[in-house]
Amino acid sequence: MSWFSDLFSSGVSEVISSVGEAIDRLVTTDEERILLKVELEKEINKFKQAQLNAIANYDKEITLRHSIDMTSDSWLSKNIRPLALSFLTVSTVLLAYLTIFILDPTKVDLIKPWLDLLQILLVTTYAFYFGSRGVEKVSKIKAKSN
Repeated sequence: MSWFSDLFSSGVSEVISSVGEAIDRLVTTDEERILLKVELEKEINKFKQAQLNAIANYDKEITLRHSIDMTSDSWLSKNIRPLALSFLTVSTVLLAYLTIFILDPTKVDLIKPWLDLLQILLVTTYAFYFGSRGVEKVSKIKAKSN
């Protein structure tokens, strides 16, 4: 989820420095300046805490969605992750075989954009599938130890 936190915190340091400069220009005493900077830091910490809470809630919702899928009576909802993983793996192997052994170089250029898309989808699916399985296993181990 680092992309989520990077989205909101990328400009925070610039905002802090510009607000700090504005405070330095507007406030006349050192005591007032320090007090305002402390209050600003408190607000930024509240924002960061809210951001972390949003990320945690997002992760909880994903876990809840997976558990609901597993309790469903639908075969497809229980097996969509393995099916997507299998489809993307077979498609990648098939396209790799075609580009190496069957297609001539002029036709390989036609499928290169699809190879990039397939690569991104495959890496994302592998990371999500095996990453979520790893998180599930770790959480079960922690639950058993407690």
